[in-house]
Formats: sequence, structure tokens, C-alpha cells
Amino acid sequence: MAAYRLTADEEGKTHLEPYDLFDWPFENGPGDFKGVGGAVLGDASRVMLMRFEVGARPGFHRAVPSFGVVVAGEIVVTDSTGQDARLGVGDAIRVETTGRGGWRLGNRGDEMALLALVQMPPKRAAGEPSEA
Repeated sequence: MAAYRLTADEEGKTHLEPYDLFDWPFENGPGDFKGVGGAVLGDASRVMLMRFEVGARPGFHRAVPSFGVVVAGEIVVTDSTGQDARLGVGDAIRVETTGRGGWRLGNRGDEMALLALVQMPPKRAAGEPSEA
């Protein structure tokens, strides 16, 4: 399984890099769950299942903080520098942009593709009010 991270710099340019999910800090459980770890990847605000028809390649758009897993087919992710990453079934991407960075998602495969995308609100600064 491959995983990637999409980040944005101060100017809003996005960058793709490999991301090792096993390097994430996992908490181990007690008793029967010893050796079974869990990691919180972010606070979910919305879960989407995105369908990409064969040949779909919409333009660049704003990438919001999220975590995605390909559940069918193949998705190609392109950052604002033009770098591509191909994600197959089970591959993941963690998007860590601030809202200024863009990305392009597409399907260059021979079958329909599905991406499960869990959107996560950006981290708030200390003392910043929450949206209610």
C-alpha cells in the first residue's frame, strides 16, 4: 500500500511526497488489544465518496485538509508543480494544505475509480473561536 502527503507552502504551491503510515504514532491497547494500535489522523467534518469516470481529469481546484483512500480503480493526484502520484486500491493520501494550495485528481485507468475522502477542519490557533 502506498501513501502520500500533499502540503502547501506559504505561496500556496502544493507538493507531493511519500508518506509512511507506519511512522505515525500509534497507541497500543491493553489486554486482548495489546499490539493493536490506533492513530487519530484528524477530526473528521465530512466524509465523501468521489466517483471518477474513465478519462475524468477536471482542472486544478482548492485542496482542503483531508485523508483519502482509493477504494476502487486508480486515481492520479497532481500537485501545483506538476508532480503526479498514482494511487491504486488501498493507497492513501493525507492532504495538509491551508486552503491556498491546489491539486488535480483524475482517472487515467480503464475502469471507474472511487476515492473515499474524509475532510478535516484545519487546526485552530489557541483562543480562536470554533464554527458553530
